[in-house]
Amino acid sequence: MASVTVNPADVAKVQALLGDLKSKYKSVMTTSINKTLTTVRTQATARIGNELNLKAARIKKDFTMQKANFSDMSGAIRATGEPVGLVQFGAKQTLKGVSVKVLRSSSRTVVKHAYIAARGGKEHVYWRKNRMPGTGKWPVGKKTRVRWSTVSPRYKRPVERLTGPRIEDIFAQPKVFDPVSIQAQHVYLKNVDDKIADILRRHRG
Repeated sequence: MASVTVNPADVAKVQALLGDLKSKYKSVMTTSINKTLTTVRTQATARIGNELNLKAARIKKDFTMQKANFSDMSGAIRATGEPVGLVQFGAKQTLKGVSVKVLRSSSRTVVKHAYIAARGGKEHVYWRKNRMPGTGKWPVGKKTRVRWSTVSPRYKRPVERLTGPRIEDIFAQPKVFDPVSIQAQHVYLKNVDDKIADILRRHRG
């Protein structure tokens, strides 16, 4: 989690810079914090995207923002969620299994005997641990010359949906979190300066 919290010293400094308009300090603080959180989410998404072979939209999906308001001048951005489905990592069905690329720094690998299937309207990568007794074959569909609809129910083993890392775990890694956190402080201070300048400019006409 990355957060921005206002302390009394911050408030006093902003009020001093606003002068006669010091009553508008809450507007300065909340606007600056919320703009900073949006920037942090964008930067965190980009850095996580440098690590994982995922689309930005999928990474952003696991981020939530707690925005600041006049009653609580603090904000935070969190990454939460389940492990990302393996199908999101450029999954491609092959005769031997499913080819995926999870890390940007790695090559594509094949998860043997895995298969892509739609359940509940969504595609996922699945894997069935056990072979059919006496056949030496994996009942995973047409790609392996076995039609699942023809397999006896007593041979149908439970399937496992395969997943990759969680977004929150990658976000928590120092090489991702630390630079994002440091940059957030610089962005916040700039946002404060810009908002103060905007208020003073509009007041002076």
